[in-house]
Parts: sequence; C-alpha cells; structure tokens
Amino acid sequence: MSQYGARGMATAGKSSTQILQHYYTGAKVTTMSKNADASLKVQLLTGKKSVTVTPRSGRLRVKVGSKTIESGSKVTIERTSSGSVKATVGSKSYSGSKLTLEWQGTRYWKSSSATTVSVSGAQNGATGTYRHGRLEIGQLKSSLNVINVVGLNKEYLPGIAEMPASWQSEALRAQAIASRTYAYRNLGAVKPACGCNVYDEVASQRFLGWTHENAGDSGPWRKAVAATQTTSGSTVRSARLITYKGGLIDAVYSSSAGSKTHSAAEVWGSAVPYLVSVDDSPSKYASAQNPNASWSVTAKQSDMARAFGLADVRSVAVAKTGSGLVKTVKATSVKGKTASLTGDQLRTKLKLKSASFSVA
Repeated sequence: MSQYGARGMATAGKSSTQILQHYYTGAKVTTMSKNADASLKVQLLTGKKSVTVTPRSGRLRVKVGSKTIESGSKVTIERTSSGSVKATVGSKSYSGSKLTLEWQGTRYWKSSSATTVSVSGAQNGATGTYRHGRLEIGQLKSSLNVINVVGLNKEYLPGIAEMPASWQSEALRAQAIASRTYAYRNLGAVKPACGCNVYDEVASQRFLGWTHENAGDSGPWRKAVAATQTTSGSTVRSARLITYKGGLIDAVYSSSAGSKTHSAAEVWGSAVPYLVSVDDSPSKYASAQNPNASWSVTAKQSDMARAFGLADVRSVAVAKTGSGLVKTVKATSVKGKTASLTGDQLRTKLKLKSASFSVA
C-alpha cells in the first residue's frame, strides 16, 4: 500500500476497503475472530549493557525466579558476564537468567493507578514510555534484550506511528487494517534474531507505545483502530484483516511510489500474486499533499565519481523495470572505463529518496 495514495483515495471518497483492495490485488478485507485477543512480543531495545526502568504514577514490581520485589522508583538492569541479568532495586540486587517487570494498572497487575514506565535507550537511543503490557528482559548476543509483551489489538496498534493522525479517517482505517495484518502474520514462534515477534522500528513497524497513543493529536488514530475491531468489555472479539485466498497477506506498505507501485518480483525477485504493480496516481493528487510527489537531486561530479569508484563520470545509462524501479545504473568515465550499481546501491550512496528516478 502507498500511504499517500491511501490519503489521496480517501480524499476522493474511497473507503478503507476500496483502498486496500486496490493496492493489494485480489485480496479481500474480512473480519476474523482468531487471535483477536492475542499477545505480541515487541523488541524495544538491544545492544546495551544496562537499562533503567522508571515508573510514574504508581509502582512496579520485578520478578526474578521465585522472588517478587516492588519499587516506587527506578530499577536498573544490567547484564552479567555469566549470562544472567541483574536488577538493582534500592540498595539490593537480584540476578536470574531472565526477569519480568510489571506495573500497576495493567492486565498483569490490576490497580486503580494508571502507571507508565520509561525505558532508557529505547526508541533509537532516546527514552521510550509505555503504559501497557509488561517487560521481559534477558540476554541476547551478550547484550540486554528488552521485550514488551502487549495485547496486539488493544495495546500494540494504538502505539503504531506510521501515518499522521490528522489524515482522513478512511486512510487511517486502511493503515490500521494493514498494520494489524502485518502483526498477525508475525504471531507464533518468536524470531531467533530478536526473541520477538516484531521490532519497534521500521524493520517491522514504528511502535512508539504511550508516547504516540497518548499524544494530544492521536485521537483519530485510536478511533480508527477501534473502528476496525469488535470488543466485548475488555476483550477483543474480532478484527478486520486482509486475506488472499483465505490466508493473511504480507501487508507491506510504503510512503508512496510515484506513478506505479512496484511488484514483489521487481523488489525481492519473487512474485507474490497480491503484490503486483498498480496505479499509484492518487499519491500525486493535490489533496494527498505528498511532499515527495516529485523531487530532484543535483549530484556533484565528485560524488558521482566516488559512488562508482571512477576518476570521473562522463555519462550514465539507466535500466528500469516496467513500474519505473531502477535496476542498474552504468557509468562511463571520460577515458571509457565503466562501472555499474543497482538502483538501491546508488540510492544509498547519493542519499536519494527512492530507487525510482531518472537521470538528466
């Protein structure tokens, strides 16, 4: 799905179902009850030797083995050289192979307090704030691995920050259904690389937790999530998802694709029946307000030469796929030497916005 395309279609009066079934060819938007109340493991942080978890408006408790320790202030967790993790609460420390942190006002610790916790170093080195679920912390590749266990529909989706909440409600609903479908596809066995179902960043989907869910302008996004699921009390009974021939699709999406989206075969080399190239002209509607509907970059001669590893660049020849995705760029120097890069390689080297471009 093209997100700006979804916005353009929504401004033109299209429904979330029409948007999704346009971008995912042959797929259907349907309601399913299976896994509606499932939990998801989201990796918040790894690669650190220590992390601090601080509660606000309540208390947290640390579970290490058979011990449970409560605290109204910060807890510091560190990895040990023996492969265990150590939690320091006040003046005392407790170690185990893995520990769990819970806080008041969640489904794990019923309370009238609506506690949030701050996790140092989460969200690309900043501090992440979380209201729901619990934390499971162990070691992975000699570093701490911090996992947030949350309810997929009620706790994870409201914290997804992939589309501005100010956009049209049907675009937001399309995003909610696509994000949910992506998460459902990743339920089941955790990934060995992270001990999680999904990452909290764009390798999966951008998950900011309470920071996004509780933002002053996030109301329309929360409403879009709620509008695409059915609840009974605190339990989610069913939710809207995208399927192809009865199975969940891989609901990948991007900001926009210009005139046409790119097929799975063009991007990854393997065809997927519902991920074929389709018209993305709605992303260029004036109503979509897409800042990248068109763009240009002026590359210096020195930058081009460095990118291709040549002394200079006299000319370039571009080979594209049918949807306009650049396959290769061949550069020729003044002395006739040549070098080639893929579109993605040149995009990275010149910091271009996409691998769909023309060379003037």
